[in-house]
Amino acid sequence: MPDDPFADLGGQRERTRAESIGDELAERDRVDPEEPPRRPEPARPRNRYAWAVGIGALMVIVAVLLLNAVPNRGKAVLGPKQGSPLPAFAAPLASGALVGDANLCQRTPCPDGAGKVPACAVASEQVLNSCKLRGGPAVLTFVVTQGTDCEPQVDRVERMRRAFPDVSFAVVLSGLEHDEAVQLVRRRRWTLPVGLDRDGAVTNLYGIGVCPTTVFSGGDGKVAAVTLRNLTEQQLRDRVRRLAQ
Repeated sequence: MPDDPFADLGGQRERTRAESIGDELAERDRVDPEEPPRRPEPARPRNRYAWAVGIGALMVIVAVLLLNAVPNRGKAVLGPKQGSPLPAFAAPLASGALVGDANLCQRTPCPDGAGKVPACAVASEQVLNSCKLRGGPAVLTFVVTQGTDCEPQVDRVERMRRAFPDVSFAVVLSGLEHDEAVQLVRRRRWTLPVGLDRDGAVTNLYGIGVCPTTVFSGGDGKVAAVTLRNLTEQQLRDRVRRLAQ
């Protein structure tokens, strides 16, 4: 029998240690209550004007960097002007044995480094001479090998060109030394004339800034059109057909 027969009936009894601690904490909360948790401050709206200005400044910086990166140092990068004669140059052919830079002299007296005689006066089976291309309709494809994948455009020209025997087709290949260019031409089985522009001077002369670029010239030797992108074989045929009319 229990010592306290009235314990289960809720009579008075001594307080436990846990109950005493609970009472002390409750009294402390009443006298010195904790501050309620603060709501997080709403995010401040961004300054859209400052954001737009920042993006605009970044675009200007990128444009300046790209402009300084192209070889023509700020000149037009859209190719030669429509209606103008094909600029004169004489470049070593990949199929020949000549090694060196292209002749860019337009007329006498020739500037230093452009060539000893005007490019149109250079007569050799080992050079690609743009002056000869002026004698009839011509298609001149510019290809830069470094950091690009433009060679397939020449593959398409190679496949369709034989359907137009009265039109001259040629390539200006920039960025490779002679031996490297020879290997590329053999590997891709190009048989059309490929002029070597190892220092990019011809590309600069023509104002080329996009790869591939195709220059179409009419029977008068003047630029008829310039395209700054890849062309399908059918697009090439359509353009050359109009050129030959």
